[in-house]
Amino acid sequence: MIEEDLSKVAINNMIYFLSESTTTGTNAGNKARMDIDSILQKKNYIPIQGPESISRLKHGNKIHFFFKNRKFLKSLIKIPQNEYLIIQYPFLVPYKNKNEWLDCSFILQKLAKRNKLILFVHDIDQLRFDKSRDNISDLNLATYIVSHNKNMTNYLIKNKIDKQKIVNLEIFDYLTIKENVSNHYNDKALLCYAGNLKKSEFIYKLPSKLKELNINLYGNGYTGNQVGLNYQGVFPSDKISSLIRGKYGLIWDGTRTDSCSGNIGNYLKYNNPHKLSMYLVANMPVIIWNQAAEAAFVKKYNVGITVSSLDEIPYKVNKISEKDYLNMSNSVKVVKKKLEKGYFTLNALDKIESRIKNE
Repeated sequence: MIEEDLSKVAINNMIYFLSESTTTGTNAGNKARMDIDSILQKKNYIPIQGPESISRLKHGNKIHFFFKNRKFLKSLIKIPQNEYLIIQYPFLVPYKNKNEWLDCSFILQKLAKRNKLILFVHDIDQLRFDKSRDNISDLNLATYIVSHNKNMTNYLIKNKIDKQKIVNLEIFDYLTIKENVSNHYNDKALLCYAGNLKKSEFIYKLPSKLKELNINLYGNGYTGNQVGLNYQGVFPSDKISSLIRGKYGLIWDGTRTDSCSGNIGNYLKYNNPHKLSMYLVANMPVIIWNQAAEAAFVKKYNVGITVSSLDEIPYKVNKISEKDYLNMSNSVKVVKKKLEKGYFTLNALDKIESRIKNE
């Protein structure tokens, strides 16, 4: 059903979405958001062009947003009342010439008075920062919510959000342009780790036995010079999946190696890290913290190994035979095909459409 004619339902239901498909739209550099935008377009939902980026001011950024985006705000008024509007949450607008964004989720309260909101969650900042916007109040404005996974959904339900509003994504899709043809079994490095290396403090504390097996690092912010850590540079998000090498992709965060610690590490208990999708699209089985929300996905689809500590990795991988690894690789390829087609996003949207029909 998911890959049939996607245009049929959308026209009947008049589902609109805020498009982030241009460099002047919301957070155009974020691949996860752009992939969802592309999938929404394939569904033939009706796009409303997102707001323009603004210059950052010391004060009055919200006022500047309203002043700069009068045309955008008028386009929202043209949406008929009580129609559905999909917004990627949080609703971010980039500052010009800066890798920073203004959280414009304050506009949701105004939009919810006219339209039924479908919020596609990317992050819940209350789970990862000590001070943040009240995400629960924002999400309560939605008629439907696309949550990352069961753990995040349970968190929302505990915070008194109606479970009937929520559907689970399972994993972020990852649309690709260029293939990674390696099966990685013979890659020289045991691990690949890609991400924001500045905040990944654990990489400077890795066990010596693990470093002896070699680790390829990709991303911004690496300042070390350790034997066994091979810094490979920074690559665009639409190309990196075709370039990364390593026998396993590592999903870990925080400051420690014996557990994923602090707000950033603890966030893995709730979110779908986009690097999981990237590794799988690169044909790479993964190693993930056993308390991470997506550890359940890794086990369900047999696409990797779970560990409680990075010290466990040399021991655990030593027990994996070539046959075991190739079985995981075959499972990875099955999931990869789904990620490249937008399967999980389409599946979540199909569930919402089904609920809309039954209202």
